[in-house]
This record gives sequence, C-alpha cells and structure tokens, in this order.
Amino acid sequence: MIRLLARMSAMAGLGFGLAACAAKEALPQFYILTPPNAADEGSRKGASVYIRRVQVPGYLARNSLVTIRAGNQVDYAASARWAEPLDQGVARAVAESLNRFARVRASAFSPNSPPGDHARNVEIRLDRFEGSDTGEVFMTARYEVFSGESSEPQVSRTFQAHRTGWQPGDYAGLTRLLSDEVADLGRQIGRAL
Repeated sequence: MIRLLARMSAMAGLGFGLAACAAKEALPQFYILTPPNAADEGSRKGASVYIRRVQVPGYLARNSLVTIRAGNQVDYAASARWAEPLDQGVARAVAESLNRFARVRASAFSPNSPPGDHARNVEIRLDRFEGSDTGEVFMTARYEVFSGESSEPQVSRTFQAHRTGWQPGDYAGLTRLLSDEVADLGRQIGRAL
C-alpha cells in the first residue's frame, strides 16, 4: 500500500512538472506576407502575368521564420511560423504587389488551381529571406520574365534588399520588413514587364 501511494505521488509530481513545462512554452504565432498599406495605384487592364512557384533554398523550406546568427548559424524561431508555405506566400505577395502597383493582372502559383490564361510567366528564385542577430533584414532573389511559352527569358535580373533597425525576436516586425521587401521586388518586376 505504501509503495502504491509512493508511485501515485511520484506520478502526480511528474504530471505537475510536465504541466509546468508545457505552460512555459510559447504558443505558436502565424504570419503572412502582406503588401504595404497604400492606395491602389495600378490598373488591372494590362498584360496578364503568372508568378510561378518560387524556388527556395532548403534552409528556408520550413515553416519557421529564420534568423542568422554569427553569419552562418541558422536559428529557427520556436513559435513564429509562416501561415503558408514560403514558396506560395512569396508568389502570392509578389502577385498582390504587381496588381497594386503595376498595370498588369497578376496571379500566383497555387497547388489547388491551374494558372489560367496569361501572357507572361515570372520565375523567382529566393536566395536569402531572413533577419540577423545584428538587427538587419535581408532578401536576395533572382527573377526571370518569359513571354508566353518561350524558354528564353526576356528579362533576367537580381534583386537585393537590406534593411536595418529590426529588433531580434520581434517576429511581427521581421514579417513587416520582409513584406516591404517583397513589395519592392514586385515593383521592380513591374518596371521590367
């Protein structure tokens, strides 16, 4: 009987200990890329553009936001996550930027729907998309614009954005800065169309 009470007491203590640990873990927060708040400057009467699925490097193909420490150490946020796969989120946000700031009708890759009719394709390869432990935010990408079904790009360019002033650990702030950078990428692609 004493052994049974001792085991039950130990199990209850273990249960309380596990519950205390679980209570300290932060609940996940989910983020999406959004265009900056601005008046709709574009007219959607121009050429139709399809943003293909964005290519992302392996270290970014997770749903956690990324911070680079000491120049080469990847730190995945424990509770800050993308609400959609990054390859789809960047494509969607670039299409929204084109719709808002360029005179085109843009649509983006979605695994659930075909691309529809479009006059141009845009391929984007993301190379960097993260914050750093020094408070900097980086986005580096390459993009190509194709006409119709052509296999030769009409335009092939790189895009680099670097912002400072981010407070490491402020993931809402990081997603705002990354959203601004994606909108800038959309503007640059719009000028190239």
